[in-house]
Amino acid sequence: MDLMNLRVVALGHSSAGKSSYLAAMFTHLAADRKGFRLVTPDRRTAEELTTAGGRLRKGVYPPPSSRRTELRAGLRYGRGEVLGFHWTDYRGGALTSSAADDPETAQLLERLTDADAVVVFADTHRLATDPDSHDEVRRTVVLLHRAVTEQPTPLPIVLAYTKADLVTDPADWARARKAMAPLEELVAGGGRVRGTTVAVSCGPGPRGVAVPVLWCLSTLLGHRAEELQRRLDGAASMVKSSRKEANGVDSLVSWFKGVESAAQRLRFWEGRVRELKEEAAGLRRPARKLARLLEREQGGTAPPTGAPARAVNR
Repeated sequence: MDLMNLRVVALGHSSAGKSSYLAAMFTHLAADRKGFRLVTPDRRTAEELTTAGGRLRKGVYPPPSSRRTELRAGLRYGRGEVLGFHWTDYRGGALTSSAADDPETAQLLERLTDADAVVVFADTHRLATDPDSHDEVRRTVVLLHRAVTEQPTPLPIVLAYTKADLVTDPADWARARKAMAPLEELVAGGGRVRGTTVAVSCGPGPRGVAVPVLWCLSTLLGHRAEELQRRLDGAASMVKSSRKEANGVDSLVSWFKGVESAAQRLRFWEGRVRELKEEAAGLRRPARKLARLLEREQGGTAPPTGAPARAVNR
């Protein structure tokens, strides 16, 4: 996993609010947030997203889009960039078309199995009122199960209920969450999934817009820190064993046989320990601060009502 080239895949139908989310999220995180700031090397894209984010604050929403949207962005902490990611937003049709009929669906399947994180967008109002939307839920569950199965490491998945401010009736929320029960169970199931669920509002009173991206990035940064610790423990073990074996006799015998001596191995692993400690030290503070920022942004963004009804196996 390359922390500077993380792959985040966004799923949702064409009116799920993905374009609004991207603008609201970028505008929110482009401002300094506890020392973190989102940046993109594409100045034109930054201007477009910021302008769209300003319009959202005034209640002006972009039209639904059927095209795929991509964003290359980095998360800076202080003066340095600690994470970089490529956001790919797939059009809704890719969730319903077959791979044989739609090249983008085939590409989506490939991207999902290679993804470092996935964000699923669900239009709360549509889920509560349109039974056809439930077919997309089932298709998404199938795709995500395949992605999770083929992932070598746990996969961060965020389920984002969009347009949360437009749904005020608890009965509508109950219907929407019942429709999404299969996905909620996958997200909350643990195992190979590191998931969360959030209610998102992108309009004049934005709420929860930072959570999906911050959850993915914070989880992946935590994975990297754990991986570094495992490597550091292994290198430290090699230093210990090499130190026990390193002596004059071993060096002489190794020289005579033309093989690496324990002293040479000791120098290598001591250097490796120093490298890993330096890398781990560079991640420790940003990881801790990012987790705190996520906790702050996540407060009060859980979807309304209690636990949804469990999915019925058919």
